[in-house]
Amino acid sequence: MMLAVAAFLLFALPSANAVPIYTTLPLPPGTGGPKSVAFDLHGGFIDFAFTAETRNKTFCDGRNATADAEVGLIGGRPLGIAFNSTQFLYICDAYLGLYAVSPLGGRATRLASSAEGAAIRSCNGLDVDPKTGAVYFTDASANYLLSNATQAALNEDRTGRLLRFDPRTGQVAMLARELSGPGGVAVAGDSSYVLITEFIGGTVKKFFLTDSRANTIQTLLNIASASTIRRTAGGEFTVTERVRPFTHRALRIDANGTVMANVSIGGPYNDVNVVTGVQIYGLFAYVGSLYADFVGQVLGLF
Repeated sequence: MMLAVAAFLLFALPSANAVPIYTTLPLPPGTGGPKSVAFDLHGGFIDFAFTAETRNKTFCDGRNATADAEVGLIGGRPLGIAFNSTQFLYICDAYLGLYAVSPLGGRATRLASSAEGAAIRSCNGLDVDPKTGAVYFTDASANYLLSNATQAALNEDRTGRLLRFDPRTGQVAMLARELSGPGGVAVAGDSSYVLITEFIGGTVKKFFLTDSRANTIQTLLNIASASTIRRTAGGEFTVTERVRPFTHRALRIDANGTVMANVSIGGPYNDVNVVTGVQIYGLFAYVGSLYADFVGQVLGLF
């Protein structure tokens, strides 16, 4: 699947009581399912990068790499994406591993396909530490590919891992194991901890990186079908919850898991089965879903 990234102009703030205004930003023809959104310094959606060496547009475009492993293994399936401070884009490809691509885009370079001798079978969530440049990412399951996510959930799989890639050494370290469908990662602005979502376990967990609690993990919040989690400019985090099919809400939480805001996601997402994440950029919230062919741009969600 081709990867599209974007940045947008900002408009006037809505009033405090304004009803959210939804705009759908269609992806380039033949693409779909934007789990994550990342922003560079430019504007507009473009065909920016691809992961698989064997990618064939005729074979891959318009086909469902989320549910079809054959398509994913040939064309790739980007899930988590994030830029570092030099505008290199890091990519978690669900079937192929961890990649990076330069600001010029094009074919990405694979950085890792295994960790501690075990293959990365379901690369999922990703974030870059804004201070150190370290890349934190998840391997959702040692047993199931993305195309078998439903089976993983039914079997309550607990073989997921939290991993860290050091761009200085090129090495991957395993930080935590036995996670239940880790789908999202967000690094604290001060590099002291990482938040992880479990879409099978239904939690937001906190992995400590510093002080006496380093390398320990605690559950902050129970939340159904948590997927992507993102840090906001104010140091809080956004995460989505699937209340029931076609009914979603966005939460803004602090470092302790306290819910600061809880709002419904509607508009075009009333027809979408699962919402995978919300990211705040400027005055807008950007909503992603594996099951939509657009990105939702929302003014006044929070």
